[in-house]
Amino acid sequence: MAKKMQTLTFRLLRKGRAPARAISPTFAEDGDKPLTSEPWPPIEGSEVFFGQIYRKPPVWADFISTGLERALDGMMTGGAGAVIFVPVKGRYVAVCFGQIHMALNDDAFERQFGLKVTLNSVPGSSIRSLDLATPDAVTFQKRVQASRDSDVNTFGVDQLRDIARVAGGTPQDPNFARFVAGKDSLSITCEIGPGDIEAKCAEIFQVYEKKDYRTDFKWVDNLRPVIEKDLIEQLDQELFSELSELRKGNPADLHMSPPEVVDYTEGSELHYNGFRSHGVTFHSLAIADYVSELNRCKFAGDIKEIKEKHRISAKPSDKDEFSEKWKVYDCFVHEASLTSGANTRHFILFAGNWFQVEASFKDSVDKFFDGIDRVTIVGKTSAHNEQELIEDLVNTRAGDLLKLDRTKINPTGVKNANLEPADFLSDKKHFIHLKDGHSSGPISHLWSQGVVSAEAFVGDSGFRKKLRAVVKSEKKGFEAHLPKSTDRVIREDYTIVYGVMRQPYANKKLDLPFFSKVSLQVAIERLRRLGFEVAIELIEKPASSAGKNTSSKKKSTARPPKPIADADGEVLEEA
Repeated sequence: MAKKMQTLTFRLLRKGRAPARAISPTFAEDGDKPLTSEPWPPIEGSEVFFGQIYRKPPVWADFISTGLERALDGMMTGGAGAVIFVPVKGRYVAVCFGQIHMALNDDAFERQFGLKVTLNSVPGSSIRSLDLATPDAVTFQKRVQASRDSDVNTFGVDQLRDIARVAGGTPQDPNFARFVAGKDSLSITCEIGPGDIEAKCAEIFQVYEKKDYRTDFKWVDNLRPVIEKDLIEQLDQELFSELSELRKGNPADLHMSPPEVVDYTEGSELHYNGFRSHGVTFHSLAIADYVSELNRCKFAGDIKEIKEKHRISAKPSDKDEFSEKWKVYDCFVHEASLTSGANTRHFILFAGNWFQVEASFKDSVDKFFDGIDRVTIVGKTSAHNEQELIEDLVNTRAGDLLKLDRTKINPTGVKNANLEPADFLSDKKHFIHLKDGHSSGPISHLWSQGVVSAEAFVGDSGFRKKLRAVVKSEKKGFEAHLPKSTDRVIREDYTIVYGVMRQPYANKKLDLPFFSKVSLQVAIERLRRLGFEVAIELIEKPASSAGKNTSSKKKSTARPPKPIADADGEVLEEA
């Protein structure tokens, strides 16, 4: 068979894994649907597995047969697949065909193999597609595609926060490939024939071992995949402890997010399976739903059972049956820290992988955080949550603080934006934004709230006019701390203050989770570019909130602001 331009898929077995262990139990030699396996003669030491992966009637057959009033005999859909395991330097590279991915054990293969080959072979100026994830309590994922090769800097990468998930582009060496794209697997378009497979596998493995990506993609090293089994087990136990706290009704920094970009236009129903949950249907992925199912079913297993057996199945709106979509473990998003002596290491779990924060990256983030101005406006509090704190400040600090919490103002030309200027305005021109750092909501929301309200304050005279009217109606004379809508905002006179309620750590220190510091740095850099001063106060709250409602927005007894706007949000009087 002559060479021709084609696209092939490659994967890399983990060290010490034999080909037979890469096949999932259903398709193994003693499984329900065993694949055929035999040596592949063109390459010494190689082995091929092949077979019918699935075969079943199409989901639309019943609809058609009902109209015809007869069965559609012989109408079947199906998928076949094959994989060749090629030995390379004591490892095996897998060359995949058809639907074989459905028969493979994902845990047997190296994670980020395809991504690493892609970034080692494609220069930063020749990226065509990039999938990014920003892990936090609310995880953002995006896919950016260019119509032709473009510089990576045009893809909107936040080098402080983003994790590269999938990349595609044109390699610098056209003899290697015309196009490559990869995540865990590698898709490569090149001129190749059956006799070239062994050489191509060796070439791919050689590219995988390079460090060329550090020239244009150094930021991907900010988070290093954890591969040490004992360390993963230790981190998983910490994860399980957090899950146990949620099951007890206590707050915990554990969330769920799809491990890949999802097409929400398809619609979907979800089941949490693997622990006799009997198919209760949900319509979105949420840690609260999973926890309620664990408690309803009285699950008594450990983290190992969760990793091995718990699954999420899904049924798109155009399908009749549920099918396995993700492992539950792959949907967890969690930040953990491990301390040994004076050394603390930080980790994050995302898409089924633990990542360790690279030391120099951690040091740079900590240095920035330590350089933020500190203020003491609130001080240590006996309040258990944000709303209790706000009510306490209303009752005890009426002289120097004006409550703006739940004051909603629409920027000019916008309806129903419900923008909250701040929780308090001080007589020292502090816009104070408060958050319970142990509540169910993400701290990162606080950072963005400060940025958005500051941008509206300096850029929208209509917003300033409405804000001044609110302040005047609440406390006559306090509006003197704000400019009139026609006045220039003297930005350096105002300070954006972030007040975060935190329980002390075991060492009695008040601090923020590492990735909250990362997202805070992004927000502060934006505020400083706007010309504002920025400060932070870590507010010590009681070490235990047992029996207390930790919701940050329960019904308040404090007097709400007087209404001064019409139905369209227009101010009825000049302030």
